[in-house]
Amino acid sequence: MAWDYTPAQQDAQAAADPVWMLERMINYGLEGKKLSKKLLEQYLPELKIDDNRRAFLELLVWNKPF
Repeated sequence: MAWDYTPAQQDAQAAADPVWMLERMINYGLEGKKLSKKLLEQYLPELKIDDNRRAFLELLVWNKPF
C-alpha cells in the first residue's frame, strides 16, 4: 500500500488522520489487515469513497439495506 509513502510517513499520517487511513484501506486494499468497526461507525459519513462501497459498508456496520 505504501507505493507513494514510506512506511514511516504512512504510520505518521495514519496516526494524525484516521480518516485518511480508512479511505486508503478501502480504496486501495486492506493488505491482510481488518477495518475497525468502531472507526467505521465514527467516520463513515465523512469518508470520500464510492457510493457502492459506502452502501456495502453501511450494510455491514448498521445492517442498513441498499
